[in-house]
Amino acid sequence: MPQAPGVAITRKAWLSLAAAGLAMFLVGVDGSLINVAFPSFRKDFDGVSSAQLSWVLNAYVLVYAALLVVSGRLADRRGRLRVLSIGLIVFVVASVGIAVSPSAFFLVAMRGFQGVGAALITPASMGLVIASWPSERRATAVTLWGACFASANAFGPAIGAGIIELANWRWAFMINLPIGAIALILSKRVFVETPKNVSGAKPDLLGGGLISLATGLLVLAIVQGRDWGWTSGWILLLVLSGVACFGGFLYCNKRHPDPILPRVLLAIPSFRRASLALFTFALGMYALMLSLVLFLTDVWEYSIGITGLSTALAALCVTIGAMVAGPLADRYGHRLVAGPGTFICALGMLWWITMLNEQPNYLVGYLPGAIMSAAGMGLTLGVLAAAGVSEVKPEFFSLAGGVTQTARQFGGALGLAAIFAILGEPSGPADAYSAYKWGFAFIMITSIVACLLASQVKQSQSDPV
Repeated sequence: MPQAPGVAITRKAWLSLAAAGLAMFLVGVDGSLINVAFPSFRKDFDGVSSAQLSWVLNAYVLVYAALLVVSGRLADRRGRLRVLSIGLIVFVVASVGIAVSPSAFFLVAMRGFQGVGAALITPASMGLVIASWPSERRATAVTLWGACFASANAFGPAIGAGIIELANWRWAFMINLPIGAIALILSKRVFVETPKNVSGAKPDLLGGGLISLATGLLVLAIVQGRDWGWTSGWILLLVLSGVACFGGFLYCNKRHPDPILPRVLLAIPSFRRASLALFTFALGMYALMLSLVLFLTDVWEYSIGITGLSTALAALCVTIGAMVAGPLADRYGHRLVAGPGTFICALGMLWWITMLNEQPNYLVGYLPGAIMSAAGMGLTLGVLAAAGVSEVKPEFFSLAGGVTQTARQFGGALGLAAIFAILGEPSGPADAYSAYKWGFAFIMITSIVACLLASQVKQSQSDPV
């Protein structure tokens, strides 16, 4: 594995990565196992429509995306360890609430509460890891941190399917209790609290509320567009309201002495370019993660258990790709890793388009494309996040992480809406097979565009912008 010359990594740095990575594994595994638990929700909450139960997914996505920027700023101002600890407690309490949910309404409420915890955990853990590692190895730190999240997302369906097959969906959420407790204890032992902001400037509460509301409204329009109709009055109202709130945020951000999104951060080209590339790549990757599971169940009619096992090798490839991506980026630069990674994803989709059949051909048709796309995902996601914080000052580590992850979540929500619109409501396996071909083409195109954008990301700290 390539190493940055002359830079040693201390034991404490590795422990800090383990603590933050465990926290992110907690967030990632719940974000993906919910997909395989969804059929069980319908059985337990009989009489509740699929549209109503879809809020189990939507509530989490909405809250998580809406609060990432604000929680990142909060972590930088009030203490990253404090925010991480609160986030872990909130997430675990919400997970227990989900496990004992007596009704669909309570389940949805707890998922929203879980989104609050996830939004607190993500930027705070990222900021703590970056601050614990030498700047020369920052790409390694961020990509390994991201590998924990990506691996959890990839292994989530297999983990969830196994627990559901052996017990039931409620136990799938109870595993968060011991994982969260270990992450909290380890964090308290290895991290030193960052100092509070002592500038005396009042935080921009109005700007924070407006950016959260704008993000929430726009994400809501995206996730509900398919059900309510993209040209319906409600969707247009959500979009216009979201744009208006975003305009108000820009006004506040420009005039406030201590804005939510400082202008010095926005002036960094690597931060802007990496965030845009991450948004574009997430359009296809979230659609891909869903397609990995749904194609097997919709077209080949695999069971939940077999589907989970069938995606396990792709999950392993995401992990391996992420583990080697950081050291490669530290030595050779971000764009020389992220660029090929996005292109490999596009090749994986091209393989699926040309080689998948309506009849199961897992080893020849499905597996090679899944391995290529998963490896490309592992090479790219963490490296683009690392590129986004590569030139950021220490006082903005968590905020920058929150912004890049918001770009990822926003792109992911839009990508999921796009893939659902492309797939439609197939009448059978043959109809679904044709729809998925178009879905794979969408993912391939977004990967190619992301490849072009990744080529514009700054190569190294010594290169001119």
